[in-house]
Amino acid sequence: MRIVISAGHSAIVRGADGPDPWGLDEYDENVRVTRRVGELLNAAGVSCDIVIDSHSTNQDQNLNWLISEHNKRTRDRDVSIHFNHDGDTDGTRGVEVYYGSDRDLAADISAEIAIASGLTDRGAKDGTHLRWVRETEMPAQLIEVAFVNARGDVDRYQQHFEDIARAIAQTIGGVVIGTEPPPVGQRPERPQRPERVPIDERPTLRQGDSGDDVVDMQRMIPRFTGEFDGDFGPTTYENVVRYQRSRGLEADGICGPLTWEALYTHKLPVPPPPPPPGALTPDQQVIVMRIANGSEIADYSWPDRGVAPTGFTQGMALSFAQTYKKLKADHPAAVEMAKARTDSDKDVLNLWREEFEDEDMSNETAGIDTLRHLYAFMLGSGMRESSGQHCVGRDTSAGSSSQSSDTCEAGAFQTSYNASNASNPEFDNLMDEYLEGLSPGYLDAWSEGVSCSSADWENYGSGRGADFQALSKNAPAFSVEAHALTLRNLCNHYGPVIRFEVTLKREADEMFKAVEDYMNESEPEIA
Repeated sequence: MRIVISAGHSAIVRGADGPDPWGLDEYDENVRVTRRVGELLNAAGVSCDIVIDSHSTNQDQNLNWLISEHNKRTRDRDVSIHFNHDGDTDGTRGVEVYYGSDRDLAADISAEIAIASGLTDRGAKDGTHLRWVRETEMPAQLIEVAFVNARGDVDRYQQHFEDIARAIAQTIGGVVIGTEPPPVGQRPERPQRPERVPIDERPTLRQGDSGDDVVDMQRMIPRFTGEFDGDFGPTTYENVVRYQRSRGLEADGICGPLTWEALYTHKLPVPPPPPPPGALTPDQQVIVMRIANGSEIADYSWPDRGVAPTGFTQGMALSFAQTYKKLKADHPAAVEMAKARTDSDKDVLNLWREEFEDEDMSNETAGIDTLRHLYAFMLGSGMRESSGQHCVGRDTSAGSSSQSSDTCEAGAFQTSYNASNASNPEFDNLMDEYLEGLSPGYLDAWSEGVSCSSADWENYGSGRGADFQALSKNAPAFSVEAHALTLRNLCNHYGPVIRFEVTLKREADEMFKAVEDYMNESEPEIA
């Protein structure tokens, strides 16, 4: 089961708003429910993509973007979270679910939410008049969780938030969700909407500060990566700097009057950041995967590991094609991966120079040949590190007392975030690119033939290191490019590399050359 769940509306087109001081803000609650349901599903082993719009400036743009984000992903079910509104603030109104084709599921969702929370069950409603329901291509469920302006609804929702999220996850995912407590930093009661605090009451915030103002700042930063914990630590600092850069402000990491003003007015990015090059069309993805699966290396039995999962070989082929497109567009990270061999003992192309030469893979010239040889090496290193399993987590044998979120390995190549310093700024910029959804991770392709347990999806610690772990598993194409950067600048990060335990095969290079040739044919300007 694969599900895509989105939060209705956007950070600018916010939807319904309840009365001060107790009413709900629809967009805030849409995001809150969406994120928690997605967390519960992924933790239970149900693949769930979360879609949140932080940029659309009008309703048509918002609907176009949400529908597009759903339809471009491989999934079995589409779900959207909303909250209702009417003119009466007394009593309770309840929950209702609009459906496109599966009325019984809509009725079940509504009933389970009502049972979990005490909200009135308004039942299943025909949603074919709603554009999102009508134009998403898979069976769609639009959930109106409660009424933002009904005092009884608000009280029940606040009291039973976790129960409601669990009811939604269980019903749409067809799984049993445990009764674990919410993640650290998630409050059982909704905090006051940040914009309702007068801006002139906001203090200047900097690293080391803590408290409610920090929580509000964290909640207001679009695509904030981390916990809303009120701690202005390194992760929050990085988020502030990223936000300031995107809004044309001085990127000093201090939230002063100008940064507060931008947050309060939902200032748009200036200029809007263009998506980086690299994404493959659906047709290109199909043909690249066909090339990979028909290659000689796809059937090779790797020493001590056996034949690679289908997802690993085809996922690596897709990742290579994407990086190749980035290289032709002079993407800084791709250029760094494809640079000529250096004399450093931390450059895998230098450390393994003889082995590459034995396979007739010269890396003395920057460009596509060197990039391709690096990917051939990574096909072997991924099999050695994880047997081609993109969802592998930290080495639990090391013991938690000796690990932090920054040192925990994750993904097919068992990289940890503390490797980033050797390849910055390219490494962190690349991570932000994937965190913001600007480069696809090709999770569906990588997942074929791979079985991930709930323990695999668990991440250790918090902050940037935990974000890195999650991203490495959920966007495998990122883990490939992060591994490539690390191999070029800190290859001693990997035990199998310095112990010469990786298998380098000419057939791997031949497979990537076939992908390269196809990309040149399908996009002549790429050659």
